[in-house]
Amino acid sequence: MKSKCTVLALFEDESAREAAMQFCDALVERFWTEFNLQMTWARWSELEHPRLAQQTEAQARESQIIVVASNPKGVLPERISWWLEAALSGRGEREGVLVGLPLAEAGISPEAAATQVYLRKLAHRHGLDYLTAVPQSLPHPETECPELYNARATQVTSVLDKILHRSHIPPGML
Repeated sequence: MKSKCTVLALFEDESAREAAMQFCDALVERFWTEFNLQMTWARWSELEHPRLAQQTEAQARESQIIVVASNPKGVLPERISWWLEAALSGRGEREGVLVGLPLAEAGISPEAAATQVYLRKLAHRHGLDYLTAVPQSLPHPETECPELYNARATQVTSVLDKILHRSHIPPGML
């Protein structure tokens, strides 16, 4: 059974959307056999509407991967950085990945490079990994199901069996 992986792609404009789409296509191509990838898309301008901003913030709290795609010549607006700070602070200790696009090879401006530095620091402050490319692997999320924890805790593996049935004489008892 495939693990579920939620992806939230936030994009500035059409060129940024294209970069996010290419990234997400590569993500699906690499991980479609392991993960059921569920994509959600939001344009930055949608975050100006309180209801949409709130819905997208809830998605950011739950997503394993958050893609932030900006224009290669642009600057991250202050309202977007405030929104990102609020959304990521609501994640608690939930692990995940923040992806900054476009890639440095795309010929980004010094302002856009500063945006990538900001996103990297933002990710680290909130306990997220920071990437600019599709990773080689993704962690499988642990379920919060108590039954699964109980099953794993009571399962006797071959290693545990050897430990339990090993006759060991404490030092000094010989």
